[in-house]
Amino acid sequence: MKTKSGWVILGLAVWMGCDAGNASPGKIVLPPMSAVDESLPKVAHPEYVNWSQFEEKDFVVRKRLVTNASGTVVVITKSWLDKKEPDRVSVGSQVTVERPNEPIVENDENIVSYPATYRLPAGMDEARFSLPSAKAKETGTETVKIGETEFETKIFEWEESSEAGPTSVKLWRSEAIPGKIVRQEMFTKQIETKSTEEIIELRL
Repeated sequence: MKTKSGWVILGLAVWMGCDAGNASPGKIVLPPMSAVDESLPKVAHPEYVNWSQFEEKDFVVRKRLVTNASGTVVVITKSWLDKKEPDRVSVGSQVTVERPNEPIVENDENIVSYPATYRLPAGMDEARFSLPSAKAKETGTETVKIGETEFETKIFEWEESSEAGPTSVKLWRSEAIPGKIVRQEMFTKQIETKSTEEIIELRL
């Protein structure tokens, strides 16, 4: 029998990660527009750079499995380029969650816009903002095959902190993929929770 508390823990682990458009532990987030100093230099927004190379309606579908003593939760996330304009892109996403012995939950679609440029916050390095997390370190490269196509990926590794304890993260990322995430593995030792995420469908 699954305990309610077990699923709460799983829920915390499900939403940890680096998906585009979702603020996650360690991810660098831009300050509100009202707080930006207009004298600061403008630079290209990394999410705009990534998504603007694709055509509208191009999409990627990722499957995440989150497992602990309570069982396995399956999270399917579809992300697509909803609209492309000279000064911004709009990215859509839809998340479906399946828990054992519970009805499948299909969440509403969500649209997030990214401007072509932003003002770099004072003291912030442009390269650091492009990292998947403020703590991420590039540790290698690997060729990953999706369907019949091979993609060159950069591997990042780091440790995040949360209420559930330290979580080790390993991420394979490619600029040639919408949202950049090719594969991701996470493990929270304190609650023995493992998460793996990979692409199951890609249309470019």
